[in-house]
Amino acid sequence: MKDVNRIKTFSFKLSLSIFLMSILMVSLFACSIKEEAMSIIVPQGSPTLSVLGLDEDYYYINIVNGPDPLVAAFGSGSHDAIIAPTNLGAKFYQSSDEYLLLGVIGLGNYHLVSQSFTDESFDQLSDQEIIVFGQNQTSDIIVRHLLEETGINATLSYVDSVASATATFLLDPSKIVLVAEPSLSLIKAQIPNLITIDLNEVYQSYHEGLDFPQASLFVRKNTSDERKERLINDIMASVAFLHNEKDEAAQKGVDKGILSEIDILSQAIDGSHISFILSMDAKPMIEVYFNLILAMNPNLIGGYIPNDDFYME
Repeated sequence: MKDVNRIKTFSFKLSLSIFLMSILMVSLFACSIKEEAMSIIVPQGSPTLSVLGLDEDYYYINIVNGPDPLVAAFGSGSHDAIIAPTNLGAKFYQSSDEYLLLGVIGLGNYHLVSQSFTDESFDQLSDQEIIVFGQNQTSDIIVRHLLEETGINATLSYVDSVASATATFLLDPSKIVLVAEPSLSLIKAQIPNLITIDLNEVYQSYHEGLDFPQASLFVRKNTSDERKERLINDIMASVAFLHNEKDEAAQKGVDKGILSEIDILSQAIDGSHISFILSMDAKPMIEVYFNLILAMNPNLIGGYIPNDDFYME
């Protein structure tokens, strides 16, 4: 009888051990999956549109306001991937090659607005005052470059941010003001039938159809090929989702605080020019853009054009 009890006790302990071991293995497996998740930091606004279709069980998406958190991320290596102004990634590459450019994710998102516009031609800016946000930054550089290319004389006045530019315009819609999406769609919701000038289209006409690569996706240089390939496929799918399912994407964008109204955010998608172009395919447009910045404010890219290793293959 004692032997039977011993056998039962042993069987119970063995079963319990197997059960506990199974729980441990499942926990370890779950932890390993969690550790494989990829962290992405992205600035609030139109760049956030690019990640709305990503699987948030795999991607930890950190949405931030202003450039300071992006600067900190490049400096500390805190995230697996960073979506940031293309020139900012180039500037940090000059001092550390921790992050490489995987692809361009946002093409030119600068628009001129005014109730005084009669059409979308750039010529009507002659002898006018233009309110521009970001003096000596890329927004200012693009405006000055296009004025030089067209031979148009205009007076530039500056405000500190796109929010200030938007407020300036709403106070006096007769002014000519530089804004960006999604602020442009907010303006259009209040002032219907507004004529605007898309500076990306003007830029294309002077650069053989090339866009200017405003924002890009940067990834740690030691990222495995498998994780890199998954990120590429997922970002492409996310961008396709953005353009093919605008209302659903806009709902997600509202949930993330880009804007508070689905209809307005849905309208902002096209003008935001969100795309995804792999680094080597985007290299020609990036080099044209960097040479332009180099001539006007070289500090924005760290003083010189990045070498070929900047482009992740």
